[in-house]
Amino acid sequence: MVVRVFGFGYHSFLNEHIKKNKCKRLMEIGVYDGENAKNMIEAAKKNFPPEEIEYYGFDYFESEAHYQKVYKKLKETGSKFKLFKGDSKVTLPQHINELPIMDLIFIDGGKSYETAKSDWENCKKLLGDHTVVFVHNYGFPGVKRAIDEIPRDKYVVEIIYPPNDYVTARIRKR
Repeated sequence: MVVRVFGFGYHSFLNEHIKKNKCKRLMEIGVYDGENAKNMIEAAKKNFPPEEIEYYGFDYFESEAHYQKVYKKLKETGSKFKLFKGDSKVTLPQHINELPIMDLIFIDGGKSYETAKSDWENCKKLLGDHTVVFVHNYGFPGVKRAIDEIPRDKYVVEIIYPPNDYVTARIRKR
């Protein structure tokens, strides 16, 4: 029996978006145990063979064992993937220029204003005309402040209330 902690692991709204919008280039900040990554890839497999799906994950990966556990879980999906270990305020800017435009970005990392702002500022460089960014935990003061500062003349920002999950911001270019 799998027990899911509220707000962790399975975010059905992401998977529905991936299937409906035929997303195959996925990025996640805050990989945690890799379960959400696996679920997003499985959703993408509804429209694409695994070898066409790309996943990019950023996380602290608290230990080598933690990293290896996530690596193994993603390898089993058959998709292309790359994991980046460390603080996203450092690793994301280091790798931003080698990353492609994404179909979907899920920001679920640090909850401080500084981290949320940094993650958004870096991720917006990876937005195409159809990219959607979901920012989890909008209810946290630091995350809320960073999202509320996004210019509405350039971006459409919607606050969604997924069932059995935390309040989330959905962002796309105007």
